[in-house]
Amino acid sequence: MSVHPAIKRHLAHHQLCSEEETENYLFPQLKDLPSPFLLKSMDTAVELIISAIKNKEDILIWGDYDVDGITGTSLLHSFFKEIGVTVKCHIPNRLTDGYGLNGAVLREYATSLSSNKLLITVDCGISNGEELVLAKKYGFKTIVTDHHQVPASTLYADATINPKQTDCEFPFSDLSGVGVAFYLAAALRNVIANNNPLKGIYIPNMKPFLAFVAIGTIADIMPLTGVNRILVKGGFESISSTSYRGIKNLFTTLDIDNGLLTSEAVSYRIAPAINAAGRLGEVDKPLKLFLAENDASAKEYASQLVQLNNRRRQITEHNFETALDISRKELSLCNKLLVILGDFHEGVLGIVASKLVEKYQIPILVCCYHPADRTIIKGSGRAPEGYDLYRLIAGTERYLKNFGGHEVAAGFSLPATNFIRFKEELYTLISSLNNDKNSVSNRLENKFVELSISESLDRTLLDNLMQLEPTGEANPKPLFLDRCTRFVSYSTFGKNRAHLKGVIRGKYSNIPVIGFNLADKISVVNLKDRCSVLYSHSLDYYNGRSSWKVHLKDVF
Repeated sequence: MSVHPAIKRHLAHHQLCSEEETENYLFPQLKDLPSPFLLKSMDTAVELIISAIKNKEDILIWGDYDVDGITGTSLLHSFFKEIGVTVKCHIPNRLTDGYGLNGAVLREYATSLSSNKLLITVDCGISNGEELVLAKKYGFKTIVTDHHQVPASTLYADATINPKQTDCEFPFSDLSGVGVAFYLAAALRNVIANNNPLKGIYIPNMKPFLAFVAIGTIADIMPLTGVNRILVKGGFESISSTSYRGIKNLFTTLDIDNGLLTSEAVSYRIAPAINAAGRLGEVDKPLKLFLAENDASAKEYASQLVQLNNRRRQITEHNFETALDISRKELSLCNKLLVILGDFHEGVLGIVASKLVEKYQIPILVCCYHPADRTIIKGSGRAPEGYDLYRLIAGTERYLKNFGGHEVAAGFSLPATNFIRFKEELYTLISSLNNDKNSVSNRLENKFVELSISESLDRTLLDNLMQLEPTGEANPKPLFLDRCTRFVSYSTFGKNRAHLKGVIRGKYSNIPVIGFNLADKISVVNLKDRCSVLYSHSLDYYNGRSSWKVHLKDVF
């Protein structure tokens, strides 16, 4: 195995120094995954499912409306289909049904399904105590599969599978929702294969399902370390030869080579296309895409998702400009946290919050009035790494109707009459924390590797960059520094000419570079003189071909 010296230095920053450690990291093995039965309540959940299959009970899978929930729901539907079991799937409408279980919709299913029935949640349910009580009243046995923070209140499901439960023995607490769903399917397969409770049933290979796990885990910004790295790496291999028409056609429609896949392609191309439908209230389309049984329908749904994402971009851009105007005034009240309320589209609150986090590097909560009931405010929050947004919002729980999420992402709703007190309480709480903007960013700053940009397109280096995948949350891709380089040419482009592109002189050939939001560097640094550049790599897909690009992160 050939490893470029710069990649060895990058791995050493992550305490991966020996040849064995490097080998295990670059080529993780599925055999090293922990047993699904280490997850609390897994035995009970499998027993409930086998009983439902034997007794021909209706099975309803209820997933969240984001990429994580949709991929997890698609995975379970596909698994049940392979073992010959028909299930119903429900993805709530973000704009009308809200997050998680919905009592009114549960009641509708209760009247249309048989008296004996099983409800399995995917990526939701952990905060739905009231709705789970209703589900039991309506005759459902209930299995909650989730990965969000576990509330202090009692869990009412017959089986709750969530690696964040305090007495759960699973050795990795940061599974995605689709990751938990995969483990449920794997446990069920294990019991069917070894104990033969369902004679004559087909035993599927679990690896193809990892295609769903890879997409959902990256989209939900889960740490790409430990168990998640093994799952996503296996998922990338599965995507390269996937038989799922929906996945294959979505990649083709977006002009992405599924044989040369990076986490960035999933994060910035695949995930937004899937999410756009739910954000605009058409959540059935991605599920239909993933469950498509012929190429014609898969191609049509993929095309529709791309069109919806183009619409979503326009809405986001308009909402972001409005949010910037409100933010400038609000920052005078508190510069450690931003809580804004405006006439935003509910479906893009999280994206607008993320864009504001990129700009200000502080936690951001973006809120709007409920479109059908202006006495209710809905909000979505995002935070830079190093903050615990869930814990922060939990400190204001008395003002909220409901909330849930992770350390860096959360959603909530509250009566409009509580909004001012909610905001003031958050500003008070953030002021008492030690996470100030500078100390957090300094603590989390990427460790760079010194490498002349002349070597940036070295073949071994580029091969290693593919082997490092998946990179992303908690597992960043390498950041390189060249302290002595010179631009041959440069220009600006894009909206307000905010971006920089140019050519840097290399040892043997000139290197094209691009730097987003770096145009202002031209007035600060004389690019005709020698300067330093911080850069990384991205794989660009265009017209059926892929090529490596050098992306500038800073010029000084």
